[in-house]
Amino acid sequence: MQYINAASSSEALAALLKADGRGMVIAGGTDVIVDMKNGKIHPELLIDVTRAADMQGIRVEDDKLVIGAAATLTQIARHEAVRRFYPSLAKGCGTVGSLQIRNSATLAGNVISAQPAGDGAMALAPLAPVFTVLSAAGERTMTMGEMYAGFARSAVDHSRELVTRITVPLPGAHEAASFVRLELRKSLSLPMLNCAAMVHYEDGAVRWVRITMAPVGVGPVRAAAAEAYLTGGPLTEEAMSRAGELALENANPRSNPLRGSREYRLETLPVMVRRALEECRAQLV
Repeated sequence: MQYINAASSSEALAALLKADGRGMVIAGGTDVIVDMKNGKIHPELLIDVTRAADMQGIRVEDDKLVIGAAATLTQIARHEAVRRFYPSLAKGCGTVGSLQIRNSATLAGNVISAQPAGDGAMALAPLAPVFTVLSAAGERTMTMGEMYAGFARSAVDHSRELVTRITVPLPGAHEAASFVRLELRKSLSLPMLNCAAMVHYEDGAVRWVRITMAPVGVGPVRAAAAEAYLTGGPLTEEAMSRAGELALENANPRSNPLRGSREYRLETLPVMVRRALEECRAQLV
């Protein structure tokens, strides 16, 4: 096993390509190291990007929030610009695991691990993020939906390419986002359910809305039926409750012996969606 610290994303990519599929990028390594110990993966080279200068930091640039792929969850949760523009994202990043994990883990890694209920990924999902991916072919961008290839499977091949940054449009006037989580007491494991939403509400009507929910499918799942129902109408208690019920049309949760049965999740999900919408409305009205 070899281990190197890359000073830049280009150096990390060069090392990946030289390893020809036998290397892997790590930042926090909170998932990779566990998978290695469990024998799920066997990389011959680990490329640490925590010191890659062009993958660090959080900044506002051209009406966008730019988050370096090496930025930790703690850095994101505590960053002034994140807390000002997207407190829901700060909340989501601040609920992942323990403080020790958040001090190492990254938001990019939370997405690339492709767990269906990652709190950071869920809070990010309705914000229309764009991921910049570097490979031998150059840079390309991917949307949130394009990042998931299946259950716990990322569309990014982290043995041959890497995410360098995440770009999120800043919220405009009359826009707000939320994140809600249902947990088993105060455990450090994945949530029983989580939901997030972003709403543009103007002149008493929903102009557009994005609602994501998990774990009810592959990655953060859009509640398309609920979104269509809400668009164009007022955000009343009745409308939010009905949207919660309609969210079930796009949800297919599985039973988990630790985090709840399918039946329990189907009963609870409408309440979670309604709460996410209520948090948005409280910021807007």
